[in-house]
Amino acid sequence: MNDRKKSMIIWAVAIILVAVAVYTTYQYNNTPAPLPTPPVAEQTPPAEENVAESIDALDFTLEDMNGNKVSLSDYKGKNIFLNFWASWCGPCKYEMPFIEQLSQENKDSDLVIVTVNLQESKDVVSKFMTENKYTFPVWLDSQGAVANQYGVSGIPLSLMINKDFKIIAAHEGYMKDYEMLKEFVDQVKE
Repeated sequence: MNDRKKSMIIWAVAIILVAVAVYTTYQYNNTPAPLPTPPVAEQTPPAEENVAESIDALDFTLEDMNGNKVSLSDYKGKNIFLNFWASWCGPCKYEMPFIEQLSQENKDSDLVIVTVNLQESKDVVSKFMTENKYTFPVWLDSQGAVANQYGVSGIPLSLMINKDFKIIAAHEGYMKDYEMLKEFVDQVKE
């Protein structure tokens, strides 16, 4: 084989190797990294409607819409309806009128309504509440720490916590009507 043919073969192999290296580097740099798995609390509430065994509710402290620090344990001895939501969530918005009705009907009862907004600014939440004329309490989980503590993987997520501070029921997804929400809440009476 003459020198010219050897040189052409070497150049062809070199070009192919460079092309493979460029392609491999491009694919590596443009492949999205897997999303990190959020830490989950030791006692994650189940996502099923009726919890066979009750689970201790995990205490947390957040800021409400007035800038006050509030803790879930402030309501030990009362029944608590706890709902995780966000204003961009369509199913959350669907059930909001039912939560408002529940809040209005239980102002003077032993049922406490606690809604936790996930990772939205106070201004966004305030605008949403005002535009929709909602008055139920909202606590701000601006960093998502409480959602991680409770293992929230989908919203809306509703939990019923009884007077003994035990989670007795969990429902992931929206409540299709007020009757469904009322039945869920009434489980604390059973």
